[in-house]
Amino acid sequence: MKKIFCVLMLILCSINIFSEEKKLKTIPILNYDFVSLEKQEFHAPGGGLIFLYGDQNPPVSEKNNNLMIGLFYKSFLLKEHSKEYSDFYHDIDFIAERKIGSHLIQGIFSTFSDYPVYGGFHTTYTSLGYGYEFFRKENIYLTLGLALGAGDYGISLPNGNIWPILPIPIIRFGLNTKIFNLALDFPRFNFVLLPEKRIRLTGTFSMDIYKFHDIHDFKFNAILWYRFFNKDFVAGDFLGAGIGVQNTGQNDGTDFMLSERGKKYDMNYYSVFGILDAGLLKISGGYIFYSREVFDSSVVKSTGKGWFISVQGLYQF
Repeated sequence: MKKIFCVLMLILCSINIFSEEKKLKTIPILNYDFVSLEKQEFHAPGGGLIFLYGDQNPPVSEKNNNLMIGLFYKSFLLKEHSKEYSDFYHDIDFIAERKIGSHLIQGIFSTFSDYPVYGGFHTTYTSLGYGYEFFRKENIYLTLGLALGAGDYGISLPNGNIWPILPIPIIRFGLNTKIFNLALDFPRFNFVLLPEKRIRLTGTFSMDIYKFHDIHDFKFNAILWYRFFNKDFVAGDFLGAGIGVQNTGQNDGTDFMLSERGKKYDMNYYSVFGILDAGLLKISGGYIFYSREVFDSSVVKSTGKGWFISVQGLYQF
């Protein structure tokens, strides 16, 4: 679940850049992460395609009539691993959203495993949902709905089988002022302090309520930005640099479900970092001061300190 909302945020970033044109837009994305720790190291190349049709952010005087489709893949290659766990994981995500007036229809498929899909039902997550936009004004909006998710949520029946279906709330709320912007896409919360200033503070907080291990699953980042141009610039305030702190991880903190039933793998790390955002290209890197691996949701292994670098690029055709 948590990974899906990170994918949604990636899509929203592309929408902010390419939302005004009403024609069909194809946006390829490439990214690469590298993490080096005292007791672990991994490479994570990936990419994807986003298709946008219609104005993604129409004026409040116009009704929504748009389509968004995203397909993403990312691989994770670990240097150190035990015989019981893989050194190669895959993450595949597909999301489609159709907005017609005040109505939202959403479909999601995601798989994250050493053998995605092929490894079994427990390596996949699927949902289909409907939301209704109760109001959308210049500075505030609210959409509420419900999705039915199918996957392995860790709930076992008396006969040993899993309970595969759970309701997932759809909550989208935004409030924009000159002092702050707030955006909730449950369970992910974002804020911007002083959004119209060149010096501003942004933050993101998220937690997977269905796969919560401990407080380390509370993922966050906070970045103090300097934007080189203001919003009145012909290209907007697209260029900026910042310093931040975060708790993130491999696969954005979602467990990899191994094909061997019951086995899971996760990693997360805390870091301070610098970031350069040029709209179509984003580069970040920094110092990791705490990291850990989690096996089967309960066995924790410290992987020490280290550093990371992340590069992401996108373009529109």
